Amino acid sequence: MADQAMPDPFTTPEPEPGGDTPAISVVIPFHDRGALLAQACASLRRQTLPSWQAILVNDGSLPETRAVAHQLTADDQRFQLIDVGKERHIPGPWLARNIGITASRAPLIAFLDADDLWHPDKLARQLRLHRDQGADLSVTAYLRFRSGNHGETVVERRTPPPLLTYRELLAGNVVPLSSVIVRRALLQAAASGACGPFRPERHEDYGLWLRLFARCPELRYARLTEPLMAYRLHPGSLSAQRWRSHQAVSALLAQHSRHRLEHALLLARWGFARVRERWPHSGSGQMRCREPLPADYLEPMSP
Repeated sequence: MADQAMPDPFTTPEPEPGGDTPAISVVIPFHDRGALLAQACASLRRQTLPSWQAILVNDGSLPETRAVAHQLTADDQRFQLIDVGKERHIPGPWLARNIGITASRAPLIAFLDADDLWHPDKLARQLRLHRDQGADLSVTAYLRFRSGNHGETVVERRTPPPLLTYRELLAGNVVPLSSVIVRRALLQAAASGACGPFRPERHEDYGLWLRLFARCPELRYARLTEPLMAYRLHPGSLSAQRWRSHQAVSALLAQHSRHRLEHALLLARWGFARVRERWPHSGSGQMRCREPLPADYLEPMSP
């Protein structure tokens, strides 16, 4: 029998949600931090769109954290719990996300990191955006916040660009993972053998977006300018993080370079974009601020 060609994700129709098929599947990998996982899932359960499926992927957590996830499945049948077996456990959430994608049933997939929060209207607003604009991948603006002695404080608001191409994406990752909704068929087409869409690399989300936009220049991208996600900042060594980030991005950009000179130019462009982000009124889509986290995000954090 002749080999069958891979379906084109842009022309292959996807089933409309109905019956047992949810409108959106939400992939939530987690490794410990049970209290934060409970808050993230509380923000999901407060969504005004009820038609969703959540895949909780336990990536080697302690028993008490797994118990938090198990209780969620007992309280709400829309949650499903999958454990990454010890024999398959590899550091990093890339494998857990791929497992969640495989278990998804909806034509659209969203990602929610276990320490982030969603606005109650996020899924409903983005689903409407996908249907109105025929989007393949959409994002929203988001808030970056810290927890401290005086409560939760927003320190920055970020808004992804209105248009996005592969070349622009090479200058930096402007696709915040916990704000993304993407067509499942697009992720399946990006899978590489047994590896899946995400690969074992640092900044695995950035690596995936680069491959998607490089492979699919006709990808239909859309955004919402309202902040519908809150990204939690954790304390740590910024200098060490920046150095590791620089090394990881260098490795990713090397995969998209034809020679060393092009790699050096891409890395320099990426570095300049990071410096430019710190300039006031740079047009980078970032706005520093210092204000309380809005009430819509605080309610899921209440005990």
